[in-house]
Formats: sequence, C-alpha cells, structure tokens
Amino acid sequence: MSTWLAVISMRAEAELIMPRLRPLEDIGRRPAFSGRLGGQELLVVLSGLGQVNAAQAATAALEARPGIEAVFNLGCAGACPGSGLEMSQAALATETVFADLGVQKGERLHEINLVGIPLHGAVGKGAVYNRVPCDPALNAAVAAANPGLTQGAFATVERISGDDAAARAVARRWGVVLEEMEGAAVGLVALHYGKPFVALRGVSNLAGHRELDLAGGAGAAMRALLNLEAGS
Repeated sequence: MSTWLAVISMRAEAELIMPRLRPLEDIGRRPAFSGRLGGQELLVVLSGLGQVNAAQAATAALEARPGIEAVFNLGCAGACPGSGLEMSQAALATETVFADLGVQKGERLHEINLVGIPLHGAVGKGAVYNRVPCDPALNAAVAAANPGLTQGAFATVERISGDDAAARAVARRWGVVLEEMEGAAVGLVALHYGKPFVALRGVSNLAGHRELDLAGGAGAAMRALLNLEAGS
C-alpha cells in the first residue's frame, strides 16, 4: 500500500477525518496519525501554524517515511477579492506562491528571481523562485473527483491581510485566489524530495476579514480529499 502524507496545521482542520485515523508516535515531535484513503495509507502530521513549522513537519515525515509517494497540504484559507470563492467552498492550487519573499523597491515587491538565486534547481529552465508548482496528474485526479472545483494559485503569507486593501494588494500582485500560511513551504520541501505535491484548502473567511468559520472551511477541504476515495 502506498502512502500519502497530509500536512495540516491544526487538529481542528482535520476534525472531519480524525475518526478514521489512529494515533502514531510523534514524527519530528509533531502529532502524527495514520488511516486509509481508498487504496492509500494516509499519514497525517499536525505541523502547527506557519511556514517554518510546516516545512519542519514535512521534512521530518519524509525522512521518517522515505516511501511516501505524494504530499498534500490541507486546511483553511482566506478567499481573495475577485476569486469568486464563497465561505465553506474548497479550492485546489495550481501553484503555491511565497507571497512575502522578494526584493522591495519603494512600494513594489519584486519576485526573488531579481536576485538570480533560485529556491530550487539551477538558474535557467526549471528553476523555482517564488512559485512552487503543484502536480498536474494528482491535481487532475482531485479535480475529477470534485466536479466544479475552483483552481488557481494560492498565496502563502507570513503577514495575514488585515483589511480589504491589503487583501486586494496580495491578490493583484500575485494573481491568487486564496491566502494561507503553509502551502508553499510544504510544496518546496516536497520538491526537494522529488514528491508530487497538492494543496487543497477550504474557505474559512474572506481575506482581510478575521471572522472565521474554521469548521466550514476545514470541512470543505476534507470532503474534497475524501471524494478521492469515492472516485478511486
């Protein structure tokens, strides 16, 4: 049986699938659980909030389980202005973007490729700077199991948009549909380890507004994941 890794920030975001998981010994000092999703073993690691925590959790899991065949990042997110996304609706990332990384010139943030040093790969074809690609084949499987699922780029931020103006600036700068706090970090770790990567999120709030429906957002992402089982 092959294994998929799911990196999720908080237990509350995994609540819908917890009844089908059993606890394991911690991995990388992070709570870990195992269950099944169709013909896959699903290894769930709760990372904690933010990019550093998420990258550490993903790295620890991939070191502990070299046979992991795919990496998922799941949880909640804020819907960006103009995305068309509504509360408790799921979305699938085409890429995840390090939205706070770059070169600041006056009021404008330029992508890190201005420095000429990639985050992954060599300068030239295939180099990765701000934008971490998601796996087309796995994305196609997720989309097929979830007809009508919105797809687009996700912004991974360290600074949460606190008002409409900030949220619109992020959406406009990066062309993204969601704002979240872990995806690009998990995706970059997956890329370093040569593992296919998927980011699947549910809308818990409108970016720029902190009124959260955590259960609704988390539930949307988890149901989209579980639909893979029905489609397998």
